[in-house]
Amino acid sequence: MWKNILYVLGTAGIFYLAVLYQSKALLTVCFAAILLPFLFLAVLSNLRKKLKCELLFDSYPIDNTGDYLIGLRVENMGKVYLPRVRVKVLAKNVANGRKRWVTAEGKVSAEGVAKLTGRLKEPEFGMWQANCRYVRCYEWSNFLHLCARVQDEKQVMVFPAVYETNIKIGMRTRLFLSDGEQYDPHVCGDDPSEVLKLREYQKGDRLNRIHWKLSAKNDALIVAELSMPAGCNVVIFLDGQPSAMGREESRAYWEIVHTICQGLLTQECAHYLVWRDVERKGLLCRKAVRDVDNLLDFWCEISPVRMEKGASEQEYAKAYPGESYASGLVINHSLEVVCNGRSLVKVKPETVKEQMMELELLL
Repeated sequence: MWKNILYVLGTAGIFYLAVLYQSKALLTVCFAAILLPFLFLAVLSNLRKKLKCELLFDSYPIDNTGDYLIGLRVENMGKVYLPRVRVKVLAKNVANGRKRWVTAEGKVSAEGVAKLTGRLKEPEFGMWQANCRYVRCYEWSNFLHLCARVQDEKQVMVFPAVYETNIKIGMRTRLFLSDGEQYDPHVCGDDPSEVLKLREYQKGDRLNRIHWKLSAKNDALIVAELSMPAGCNVVIFLDGQPSAMGREESRAYWEIVHTICQGLLTQECAHYLVWRDVERKGLLCRKAVRDVDNLLDFWCEISPVRMEKGASEQEYAKAYPGESYASGLVINHSLEVVCNGRSLVKVKPETVKEQMMELELLL
């Protein structure tokens, strides 16, 4: 802005001197200074047609931060460089409607490409939608500008942070017999509907496990090892209402959930996430998490404004009668982690990383 003021004051000074000394040369310089921005503007108008713009919104945060890069990729196919391009992007959280503005600027070389990006600082968990509100291309005197429209839109899912933690799955949980539609690829069981593998007979094998037809064909006794149903032996109750929490408390809540879920997946432990859904009139809902894709589906489906308090073991027994599990975890509204009725830790938002690293969870 101050450059524009100096430009106007300089032009006015030249005009004053031209009148004072009745100098045609100074008067010519004054008119040139006035007309030059408009000449540049005409060149810029033609150059603007040779610009290709693409909205940028990185899917992953910057290393060691919770910030996301957002901005515009500008490709200049003209033979004249652009001294200044200013971009303003609106980022909106789809779930709660909160808006954040991000601005960026820079220059674009002739027949070159530039990425003009700014930081979306620590956005809260959820789906974010970005729209480019304007692109201002300034001419070479930096006095006038033309706007370009960018009809582009990007959506990025912002996931909670994950921290290292100590989770160990005991044999009681691993061998707990719970119903499941899938089968454990490593552990043998006694489900006759699914065969894990076939092998030769060994001393001590039960006679009812011998596959008589294959044994007759191979002139040797073949034993069928039956599979173990792989159910979700751990249930995590999300007994909180993030929409009623402060920003830091809500962030910490989801980080606790994400950290524990990732820790369970690292231990190859399938689990249920259970919550009370406002949009479904307070019904108890659950999501089976057996791999990373299941967890990503959960984050894409769930919205903080849809959850409310009330997910408990008692309500779960009513909603899913006959369902059994080895261990139950409750993450309540006070950021307290309770395992099988025993309180393990009450997390403070400002020290969530340190407390998660110190947590020892034995299931």
